[in-house]
Amino acid sequence: MVDQVLRDRSSTGLRKHSTIAAACARLLGPVWAVFAALVITLVGLIAFQVWLSARTVPVGQFRTDFERISGLETQWDGELMSLQLGFLSNYDTVTATARDLELRLRDLGAGAAGSPSLAPLLPQVETYREALERKIWLSEQIKASYAMLRNSVSVLPDAVAALYGDPALLSEGAPTGSHVSNLASEVISSTIAFAASPTTELRESVRLQIARTRAQAGDLPAGTAEILNRLLAQIDVVVRERQRSNELMLALTAVPTRVAVAGIENDLQAIERANDERNHVLRDMTILSGVLLVVAGLLSVAALRQRFVRLREDNWILHQANENAEQQLMQSAKLSSLGQMVAGISHELNTPLAYVRAVFELIKDRLTARPHLAYPDEAVAGSEEQEWRDELETLLDDGLHGLDEMASFVRSMKNFSRFDKGTVESFSVVACLENALQIAGPQLARGLQVRRELDTIPAIHGSSAQLRQVFLNLIINASDAMAGKAQPGVLTLRTRHTASDTIQIEIADNGHGIEEQNLGRIFDPFFTTKQVGKGTGMGLSISYRIIENHGGTITVQSQVGKGTVFTITLPRQHDKETAAGAIPAEPPGENEQTVRKQREDPR
Repeated sequence: MVDQVLRDRSSTGLRKHSTIAAACARLLGPVWAVFAALVITLVGLIAFQVWLSARTVPVGQFRTDFERISGLETQWDGELMSLQLGFLSNYDTVTATARDLELRLRDLGAGAAGSPSLAPLLPQVETYREALERKIWLSEQIKASYAMLRNSVSVLPDAVAALYGDPALLSEGAPTGSHVSNLASEVISSTIAFAASPTTELRESVRLQIARTRAQAGDLPAGTAEILNRLLAQIDVVVRERQRSNELMLALTAVPTRVAVAGIENDLQAIERANDERNHVLRDMTILSGVLLVVAGLLSVAALRQRFVRLREDNWILHQANENAEQQLMQSAKLSSLGQMVAGISHELNTPLAYVRAVFELIKDRLTARPHLAYPDEAVAGSEEQEWRDELETLLDDGLHGLDEMASFVRSMKNFSRFDKGTVESFSVVACLENALQIAGPQLARGLQVRRELDTIPAIHGSSAQLRQVFLNLIINASDAMAGKAQPGVLTLRTRHTASDTIQIEIADNGHGIEEQNLGRIFDPFFTTKQVGKGTGMGLSISYRIIENHGGTITVQSQVGKGTVFTITLPRQHDKETAAGAIPAEPPGENEQTVRKQREDPR
């Protein structure tokens, strides 16, 4: 039974450790779940921020390319204006810029089409591309017009020289020639003015002068008229191409590329603002997640530290329990050896006791059968003979009674220490109680008064050896509780047959009592308040299980300084006992019986 109780104690400690570990796991479960969720959230936010940053790169590249195209268009407009004002004589620069502008715009559209974040810009980019293509086409028309204008202007000096070099035009006898010469001079002056400032008034003035001059050509010689007509034809081409180039330039400047640029700029700024706001929110969420992650990490560290502290405490408790168990096992081994020794001594004493008793009985028989052996002197054979015979018989009877007492005590010790598996039998509780009191006699405190309040009760079914062990434990505990008190100790034994057909046994003392905080633990294995070696803490635990296996109950009432009462209630016949034929208790072995005899109350 001791081994079983030790196993129960170990399993109780393991269950307690498992319970604490489970409680720690339940406590840490939410913390780890929150920590894992925060880690996953933080990783997701970082991944999303990386993905968003990858999407932001095309936006930044688009802006760079767009600003480069916008600046290139401004440069191109300046070149066209310089060309119109005559500051730029070579048209190749304008053509190269237009080509570069067209290529860059094509790449810009392809980049916008390949990025989902730039998809909203595609309509504006397409509008800008169409406007720019229109502008480039107009610039090509301007280029052709300026080419014709340049060619016409280049031949004007020769035509003017040929006209004024004609003798017929400048002869003194030709008044018409002089008049035509003046008209030609006015046409040339007006053409130069119109080339510098191609207004409608100047154009109409030039055309009117050309028509007036051409009308006077009929009065001139044929050769002079032909030279004049060639000059007027070239001036007419110059005016027409100058007018056309001016209209093309006005049409070019009217192309709404700036509107498209403004539209792209607005949409691009909207996308950038949305990206900035998203990045700001994402950055705040990342910072918050990082802070929460740090807090969760600190909480996890604190929880782990607390868990490790609890584990250290539990390990220390288990270590102490293990050391106590080892000490109890050592004590149990000593008590077991003592029990074996008592059993051996009891067995060895039976033979000399029986021999001495036989000798005493033989002497008594011989003296009774042959009185002259006791009284050889006939002088005393008179009235004193009967007195001497009675005295000898009394002495022999007293000796035989003492031998019977010794034999009874030896049998009690032998019965108590023998191996007993709790055979069910019908026995008297009162007799069992008296037998336990007799066994405990040498251990009772000196001067202890035993008060018996034993009612007549019927026999019960159970294991007398196991119940005797319970009574012995309680009697010895009561005696120890009254040791050291100034007032005499009183041990009270009560038995009664209750109305519910149960047997009630009370073992009371007027000792020191049990403290209230210990009342709930006195039946726990190995619980004792005594010093190591003076109490194992197993007596009440074993007693509790024996009573429980008999289908009964054991309760305790105690007041500090007034005493303690243990009340045992047993059924007359337990159903399990009747059905099984034996009590399903842990079988007390021969050694364990001796250990039980020494179990003490934890008081």
